[in-house]
Amino acid sequence: MNESLRFLQAVVDGVSTGAIVALVAVGLSLVFRLSRFVNVAHVDMVTIGAYGTLLGATTLALSFSVSVVMGVVSTMLVGWLCYRLVFRRLRAERSITLIIASVGVAFFLRYLVTFIWGSNQLAFDLPLMRAWRIGEIRLNPYDAGIIAVTVLAFVLLLAVLRFTAFGRALRAVADNPDLARVAGLNGEKVINRMWLIGSALAGLGGILLGAKTVITPYMGWYLLLPAFAAMIFGGVGSVGGT
Repeated sequence: MNESLRFLQAVVDGVSTGAIVALVAVGLSLVFRLSRFVNVAHVDMVTIGAYGTLLGATTLALSFSVSVVMGVVSTMLVGWLCYRLVFRRLRAERSITLIIASVGVAFFLRYLVTFIWGSNQLAFDLPLMRAWRIGEIRLNPYDAGIIAVTVLAFVLLLAVLRFTAFGRALRAVADNPDLARVAGLNGEKVINRMWLIGSALAGLGGILLGAKTVITPYMGWYLLLPAFAAMIFGGVGSVGGT
C-alpha cells in the first residue's frame, strides 16, 4: 500500500473515533454554554453509558437494542442526578469551585463502577464482521455504523436546537439568562433538559466506544483531553463548531 492509500486508510479509521469524541465534546459544550463551567465528570458519563448497556445485555439478558436504550437512559438519569445533587447547589459559587466539584464527582463515579464491576476489560457480545472493501480501502461495518449513528444524532440535535421552542429557549438562556427570565422563560427547566441531552450524548458515545474497543472504568477518562481539544478547537460553547 503506497503512502496516499495509507493516509486514506488512516482517515477512514480515524473518522469513527473522531465521531465518538465529537459526541462527548458536544455534551461538554452544551454544559459549558449554559452552566459556565467545564464539567470534568462529563467524560465519566461515557463509562456509565457503556456499563449500563452491558448490565442490560448480560445481567438482565435483554436484546442489544433494548440494552442500548437502557444505557442511554441510565446515563441521562446519572447526569441529571449529578446536576441536582451537586452542581445546582453550587451554582452561585465561582467556576473553579464547580470544576473542583466535578473532579470529585468524576472520581466517585469511576470508582463506584470499579467497585461494582471490577477493573477487568469487558466487551459487548457482538458478532465478528468482515471489513468492507472500497477499492483498496477497508471499512469495518461497526465503524460505518458508528459514523451513521453519530451523524443521525447530530442532525436530530441541530434540528432541535434550531427549529424547536426548546432550542430557542436554550439559546436565550445561554445568551442572557436575566433577560430570558424577564421574558417568562423557565431557565431551570431549560438547564435540566440540557443536562439530560448532554448526558445522553456522552452515554451514546460510551456505547459506541464499547462496541469499537473494550469496556473499562477508565474508558471515559481517556477521552478527556481529546474532548476538551475538540471543544476548544471548534469554539467553546459552539455546538456546530465542536
